[in-house]
Order: sequence, then C-alpha cells, then structure tokens
Amino acid sequence: MAGENTSRSSKILIADDEIDLMEMLAFALGRRGYEIARAHDGLEAKDRVRAEKFDLLILDLMMPRMDGWEVCHFIRTSEDPQTRETPILILSARAQEADRVRGLEMGAEDYITKPFSIAELMLRVENILNRRQAVSSLKAELILLQNQTREQEERVCKIIHDLKTPLLSMGASAKLLMRPRDTEEALEMLRGIYENSQRLSRRLEEILLFSARAFSEGKILMQEVNLSVLAGRLKTTFEALARQKKIEMKFHPLPPSPPIRGDERWLERALENLLGNSLKYTPEGGRVEMGGCLSAQKEELEIWVRDNGRGIFPEEIHQIFKPFQRGRNTGDEPGMGLGLSLVKEVADLHGGAVRVHSEPGKGSLFTLILPCKENSLGVSKIERVV
Repeated sequence: MAGENTSRSSKILIADDEIDLMEMLAFALGRRGYEIARAHDGLEAKDRVRAEKFDLLILDLMMPRMDGWEVCHFIRTSEDPQTRETPILILSARAQEADRVRGLEMGAEDYITKPFSIAELMLRVENILNRRQAVSSLKAELILLQNQTREQEERVCKIIHDLKTPLLSMGASAKLLMRPRDTEEALEMLRGIYENSQRLSRRLEEILLFSARAFSEGKILMQEVNLSVLAGRLKTTFEALARQKKIEMKFHPLPPSPPIRGDERWLERALENLLGNSLKYTPEGGRVEMGGCLSAQKEELEIWVRDNGRGIFPEEIHQIFKPFQRGRNTGDEPGMGLGLSLVKEVADLHGGAVRVHSEPGKGSLFTLILPCKENSLGVSKIERVV
C-alpha cells in the first residue's frame, strides 16, 4: 500500500477540540505507523507548527482561541519555507461549497466534511503524503541538476581559460614573426609555437579521454608492453625537463617482471602525468625519482614516482583523482585538473589501481599498480576495449 512508503517517517499533527474524535483519528493513523501529535485548539496548533516540523496537519475549522482559518493563514504566510509548505487537510463539519472553496483557496491540499469515512480519510492522507514525498524528491533532483550544471559551466570556463593562454602566446609569436628579424630569434619563436601546440594537443587528448570516445571508438589496443623500454623513453624526456627547472631527477631500473598487457600509449601517458605532476610542483633544487618493485606474490608491478615538492593537504587526497579537481597547493601553476584523474582512469582500465601518500611541504609518493598475470579487466571494461 502507499502508506507503507510514507508511514515510517511521517509526522502528523491533529488539531481538533473534539477529544474523542481526535483520539479515534490518532489511533487509526497510529496503527498505520504514523507518528502522531495533538493540539486541542487553534492557538496550540499554531505554536506546535511554529516549533516543530510536520509532514501533515489535519485541521478542524471551528476551535476555541483561534479557528482553523487563522491557523491556515498563519502557515501559508510564514517566513519559514518548511512551515509554509506544510500540507493541510481540513476536517470540518462546515459542508457548504463556499467553505470548501475557501479552504482550497487558502492552500489546503484537501477538504473533508464531517461525518466522514475512516477508510476515505486514510486514502487521502496517504495521497497527500505521497505527493509531498514525490515533490520533495523532485526538488532534490532539481537542486542536484542545478549544481551539476553550475559545475559543468565552471569546468568549461576553466578549460577555455587554460586553452586560451597557449593560443594567445602562439598568436603573439606568429604576429612577431611577420616582422623582419634575425634567424635565431625567429627560431626561438617557432620553438615556442611548436611547444604550445604540443601542449594544446595533450590537453585536448585528455579531454577526449573523459568524453569516453577514446574507449567507445575502439582506440584502446591491448598488447604486451615492455615497461622498461617505455621508462627509458620517459627518462630521456624528463631528465631534460628537470635540468631546465634545475631539479635533480633519478630513474631507478624497473625490476624484471612477468608480461604486462595494456595499451602502451595510455600507460605512457599515465606515467608522463605522474612525472609531469611531480616536476610541476617541485621547486628549484628539489628531487624527483621514479622506480618500481614487484608485489610479494609477484602478481603486480608497482611503479612509483616520488618528489619532495609542495605535497597535498590530507583533506584533499580523496578529491585529486576526480576530473577537474585541483588542490589548494597548486598555486598559479597552469592545469585543468585532468592529469591525475587520467592516471586513475588508465589504472582502472588495466585492472590496476593508483595510490598516493603525501604531506604538505614534504612531498608526495604516487604508485601505479598493474597486474602482471593474464589481463584482469572486468567484463564491462573488456566490452569497451574489444
């Protein structure tokens, strides 16, 4: 029955000066599991509604000290939104059509005349409470959608701002190249244009990954990957970048391991992001290391990247792998907050995981964990990559 969905948490106030009738209603509603409160006149009903929150008010019109019309007016004009939205079921001996119309115009959800059928009253109570529950759920969903829309708008603005910077730089360099100048200066500008174009390309690839097109269009190629060779390529690239930032970089050889099955391009991108993240947030004179080890059962290869940079606040650890999330310690460093979320996506895709240990001001340790046995992708992941 409908009442089974609403009775467990619904609180009903009965306001009536007829004690026997009120007790009969309280007994019948109480048997359905509703929590019952009582008010013996209009003023008591007003005070209780002002002090407590009710899911329904069953209201008599003719009561001492304050009649039901005044109580109804008080509720519907209250400054408190929860009080103002309290559903009202008028229960009255006044059977004139004008009274019923007035009650509904004043905001009552329903109007029942005395004498009445208990069975009919129960159905009307259930209908009102079910409607209230449905409206409450719809409001919650609307608020959630509004928040999601606002977050999406903020993300779009963030992406546009992040992509705009290299575009402006490229445009300015191209404009300057149109003027006469020596070859060395022109080459430097061309180099800047190329680097910015590569940066834009990487950002757009990351955005594409989170649009799920990379998976759904069959662009994931699972094959045996030699991670030592892959690490060698990263060593060449990132040692040069570290020298530019005057950061010490150390690559420890990866241990011999059973074959790793995966998409080499995305595994390389994940490790690039971990190394790039450490370089970005490690100050001049700092240190970044990369290495690996096998788990005790030799079923997993753990590739770690460690730095002594800014670190991450403890309360932000659980957020950093979510798309478009950046910690407070990032300062004015450019970025969209996709790098670490991409690492997690790649780890999940390969049936692995990513861990982080970090302390503000001391640095961070990120570990990418990959299974060494037969590819342990879940069914849903296999469907996406085959």
